[in-house]
Amino acid sequence: MNESQILDLLFEGRQVDADEWYIMASNRAASLFRVTMVVGAILGGAPERDLEILEEAAVNVGYAFDIQDDIIDTYASEDQYGRPPCGDLILSKKPLHVVCALGSKNREESEALKGLLGRKLAVEEIEQARMIIRNTGGLEAAKETSRAHAEKAKALIRKAGFNQETKEFFSSFINYIEESLDWYR
Repeated sequence: MNESQILDLLFEGRQVDADEWYIMASNRAASLFRVTMVVGAILGGAPERDLEILEEAAVNVGYAFDIQDDIIDTYASEDQYGRPPCGDLILSKKPLHVVCALGSKNREESEALKGLLGRKLAVEEIEQARMIIRNTGGLEAAKETSRAHAEKAKALIRKAGFNQETKEFFSSFINYIEESLDWYR
C-alpha cells in the first residue's frame, strides 16, 4: 500500500500510461483483495490449486473494483458518495479513466483536462472534466477494462473447487461491481 501511495504522488506531476497505472494499482485494492481472499481460503482449508485460482481471481476483482471506485469519485454526486466529486482530479491523481482521457488522440480535450488537474473545481468545471473524460473515450475504456477484469475473475471462480453457494457469492459480488459501472455515464 505504501508503494501505491508513493507512486500515486509521483504520478501527480507527469503523464502516466496504463502500464504505469497497473503497477500502482497492483498495490491498492488488488493486493488487499488478494491477501484477504487467500488468507480466508487458507483458513478455510482450500486446496493449493484453489488458492492459486483464487489469488488470480482476487487480483482481477481488485482491479475491477479500483477502476469502479475511481469512476464513482469522478461521476457520483456528494450525496451519493459522501464527499465532493472529482477528489482525484483536484489532487492531480491519475485514475485509469483519466489516464485514458489524457492519452487520447484528441489533444485539445486532453490539454483542457490537464488544465483542470490539481486545483479546486467549480461546479461547471466538474461537469467539463466529466464531459472531456466521456468525449475522449476515457470513461468507456476504463469501464471496458473493469468489465474484462470482472469477467476474468468470474471465469476463474467457476474453475475453483468451491461449492456452488460460494461460487454464487463471489459471482454476485463481482456482478455488483460490473453493474455499478452503468450508474455513471
